[in-house]
Amino acid sequence: MPEMRCLGFAWLVSVLAMLPALARAGETVQFRSAQIMNTYVRTDAPAPYAVDSGAWVGNWKTVALPHVLAEDSASGENPGALEHPSGMVSWIRFQLPDASAAGSRFLYIPRVQSDRPIAVYGDGRLLYKLNTDVFWNAWNTPGWVDLSEGPAQALPREIMLRVERPRSLNAAISTIWLGERADLAWRYQLRYVLQLQIPYTVSAIYMAMGLFFLIGWLRQRGNMLLLHCFCLSLASFFRAFPYYVGGNRLILPESGFTWLTINSQVWLILVIHFLLNHLHARAAPAFTRAVLYFSLGIGLGTVLIFATGAWVHVLSPLASALSLMMGLVVGAVGFYQSRRARSMHGMLLGAWCLLGMLFWLHDWLLQNSLIPIESIFIGSYANILAIFLMVIVVFRAYVGAVDEVRQVNATLGQRLGAREAELTESHRRQAEIARRQTLADERQRLMQDMHDGMGSSLRTALLDVEKGRVGPGAVAQVLRGCIEDLKLAIDAMEPVQADLLLLLATLRFRIGPRLENAGLTLRWDIQNVPPLEWIDPRNSLHILRILQEAFTNIINHSKASEIRVSTSVAQDSVLVVISDNGQGFDVARQLGGLGRGLSNQVRRAESIGGHVRWRSSAAGTELTLVLPIQRQSLPDAGEPADPSQVAVLR
Repeated sequence: MPEMRCLGFAWLVSVLAMLPALARAGETVQFRSAQIMNTYVRTDAPAPYAVDSGAWVGNWKTVALPHVLAEDSASGENPGALEHPSGMVSWIRFQLPDASAAGSRFLYIPRVQSDRPIAVYGDGRLLYKLNTDVFWNAWNTPGWVDLSEGPAQALPREIMLRVERPRSLNAAISTIWLGERADLAWRYQLRYVLQLQIPYTVSAIYMAMGLFFLIGWLRQRGNMLLLHCFCLSLASFFRAFPYYVGGNRLILPESGFTWLTINSQVWLILVIHFLLNHLHARAAPAFTRAVLYFSLGIGLGTVLIFATGAWVHVLSPLASALSLMMGLVVGAVGFYQSRRARSMHGMLLGAWCLLGMLFWLHDWLLQNSLIPIESIFIGSYANILAIFLMVIVVFRAYVGAVDEVRQVNATLGQRLGAREAELTESHRRQAEIARRQTLADERQRLMQDMHDGMGSSLRTALLDVEKGRVGPGAVAQVLRGCIEDLKLAIDAMEPVQADLLLLLATLRFRIGPRLENAGLTLRWDIQNVPPLEWIDPRNSLHILRILQEAFTNIINHSKASEIRVSTSVAQDSVLVVISDNGQGFDVARQLGGLGRGLSNQVRRAESIGGHVRWRSSAAGTELTLVLPIQRQSLPDAGEPADPSQVAVLR
């Protein structure tokens, strides 16, 4: 917090620097009485550069300061005045003490209330003039006059103030201070800060907050609270426009500036009403329509009046008073509805609206000289409270949204956890069902395979034995084939993990002894091939049965002395080739004949998405099993019925 410490130190230094000036405050002179005389002038008559009060005919009247300059008959005559002028000038005159002895150089005028320009003369010479508009002068700017300004830099002995005003309106002047800069500057600066700098700062803060709320609303169009706060900031910014009136002329036309000043207060009250409705959520349509019609009526009525410039001085206070009454009603109704709805933010906003109307009522009374004119305008301080209120409302809404998001996240986390537990249990049940179904399918597959393969062979052998058609050697051969079928079925159940070479190695282990007994030489020329992801126990059995059938046919029919097994890759397929050097056979005749061995090989290959081709001659036979690397989904062909397989194996 080094910045805060530095800021506190700066404030302390400023206060200490003001102490000597406060201690010397007794050296100043405060004028509590003056002489006043009223004269008639034209409304467009400029302030002269020099005046001679002694040449005027009339009586000067001594009054106490501060003093309200009420409408009065002219007690003097200003040369060049019209017969029926519409304006009046009040001259305030007082004598200075021996300025050379006292060393007093500066006049400090806390406040002069008028709707026309103001000028200050020293010994008849113009020293100070507000270059303002007709309707708006520096009503909130304290006066600071250097009496030593001029060619000779001589201090005057007589001071005259020229306060111009309409005949139908009052004006007022505060007490007047005389002294050195060091004695009066702190008074002037303090009032200037309280009366001008703070409203400027609050207005800038409102504008910055309004942009922040607008950007937030553009990103979150559904957040009406941000839109209401933006409108409140914008209306408050326009409401602070009168505090920008100074010693220079207005940029806007006077009638337009007056219309904007009065209606900005109406807009602010209207925005507060809608914000209250948003907070307490108990909107009354009839009351809302009444507020809208009232706002529209004041806006249109003041446009028609101020466009002509007539009755501006009279109707402006009336329009301001009506808007104050409207604000009090809106604040009271909003506070009541918020209390019924138990909306703390709505109650705070309603209370602020009532307090702000009281502040503005004080300013309206001060503006119309109905209370001591040396008071401070406090309407802008109500806006300071509004800034804190908006920050509290938006911050609480943000915190509430964050808490709501946390609660929603916690609820979603609980629901997600419960759903995850349900999905885990469902997955466990599904996995159990799938496991049982797999076991049942595998059991059914084994039963079907044993029935079609080994069972068929045993039935055929039994019939032959009962009829006396086979001897012990043939029975032994059948039993040996059944044992091989059983071993192949068991080998097909082993996990090969898409490895065709592992499946071929298993087949070599099983068929090797039988080839040796038959006197055949096995040449194993196996190359690496891509994995076949589609190989499962059922497909493995199909491959083993195709290759077993090929080895059986070579042993039983080819009269070969050598068998060669090789693998290779061709495009998107893996080739398994089994060749021998025995006598060939007529492939077409065998496929079209009664034997089912080759047909079963074709059917098994098709069921796994591959195919078989033969090439046979007198020099030997070559069987090529073509297996796809990536297999398309195929309907399960199942185990082909093979009742004649035993005959082929025999």
